[in-house]
Amino acid sequence: MADEAAYQRAKDFVTEVGGQFGVSGDPEVLDEEQKELLREAHAVDPTWSAKGLIRFEKPPSLRAGRIVVELRDDVPKTTENFRCLCTGERGKGKGSGKPLHFKGSRFHRIVKGFVCQGGDIVKGDGSGGDSIYNGKFNDEKAGLKARHDAVGILSMANSGKNSNTSQFFLTLAPNPKLDGKHVVFGRVVEGLGVLERIGSARCADPQAPPSAPMQGTLDASPLFPGVAP
Repeated sequence: MADEAAYQRAKDFVTEVGGQFGVSGDPEVLDEEQKELLREAHAVDPTWSAKGLIRFEKPPSLRAGRIVVELRDDVPKTTENFRCLCTGERGKGKGSGKPLHFKGSRFHRIVKGFVCQGGDIVKGDGSGGDSIYNGKFNDEKAGLKARHDAVGILSMANSGKNSNTSQFFLTLAPNPKLDGKHVVFGRVVEGLGVLERIGSARCADPQAPPSAPMQGTLDASPLFPGVAP
């Protein structure tokens, strides 16, 4: 995020000030002499330097790609919660005061070969969560009977029995140890390659959250027919 902001400042600086030095164009296409000239000009300009550092190299895109999920029809309470959190149509939570919306929330936990977990719309670190039902809601039995038998199973994260909120996870490998403990409510039908790339993300600190937030384009399409457990 900081690199993107620094790059944008460089673009703005070139647009506003570059003409004074005969420089124009995107920052990354400038030669080293032009970059050094602009660095010096930026450093001595109190207005621009106060805004922060500039970066001439365009940072890599943080957009991982698109994942499309199919929702089961035998766990209506769980899927309706997920759908509404995708759209943000329920406003703010009564207890948390936070928007009931996945937009901007993070995949705060990625364990290679296990799960990619997100949806903490309250604290963002896995210690919080909310729902359209004003906090925790009960497990649906049909979802508990379903299996975590493939990559891309969409299931509710919880802190124990009947403690569902907004947190969910996507499996990165089959894991029968999760069966009966977490409500399965969907599966990935497009974008398994994207999920695999997310699942291979590395952090210097394994407990540190990935740097890129969800962009809120978790599509709330009409529910698909359920799949057999």
